[in-house]
Amino acid sequence: MAPLWRATDEQSWFDALAVLGKRCGFDQTLFAVIPRPGMRFSDVYLRSDYASAWRDTYDERAFVRIDPTVSHCMTQTAPLIWSSSLFTDRGQQEMYEEARRHGLCTGISLPIHGPKQEVGMLCFVCGDQSARELDNQVRRYLPMLTLLRDVAFDTAQRFVASHTASLIPKLTPREYECLQWTAQGKSTWEIAKIFGCSEATVNFHMANIRTKFGVSSRSAAAVKATRMGLIDPD
Repeated sequence: MAPLWRATDEQSWFDALAVLGKRCGFDQTLFAVIPRPGMRFSDVYLRSDYASAWRDTYDERAFVRIDPTVSHCMTQTAPLIWSSSLFTDRGQQEMYEEARRHGLCTGISLPIHGPKQEVGMLCFVCGDQSARELDNQVRRYLPMLTLLRDVAFDTAQRFVASHTASLIPKLTPREYECLQWTAQGKSTWEIAKIFGCSEATVNFHMANIRTKFGVSSRSAAAVKATRMGLIDPD
């Protein structure tokens, strides 16, 4: 585990993680974390050495919405050992066949649930391996893999924090106040009275807020800001 602690940059950190996975007999590695509750799957912090063609296909076809390994890790804490039998309905079977063509045949997914309500997964995957071989491999290495999951999450915090910061819109103090009052149910007229300004000024700030959050309404901006932890409606 020491290489993870010693890593000075993101690439060397992930390379160390992948090497540790290979020492346990796995071919490929994926580490993914959704940093805050309510953030979208597209906002995930993700590093892997999966084939780029597979990652592109996965994103283009929105496989995240039917991926049983993802749904497991979002709601469970126990490791999931998976093979072709896990993918049951037609969509999942098509997804598995596509994954298999890119060398993802069997593996183990370890859920991540952080102290700040982060959710994610650490996955180690094999190419051509029987379910029995995988089971024997996991039995041998599961304690180490579980510890590796925890160390990986701890040592990735600086990278996840940097990624999260890049997703959060930069608000002016007045925009922040407008958003806070909006989350508490105040109207434009009420906010203008609180600030001692015109409703047009409040609307100007709210238009900037909507643009920064990429939404069409002030309520949507307030919901998004709350989910990101920027404001507390209470």
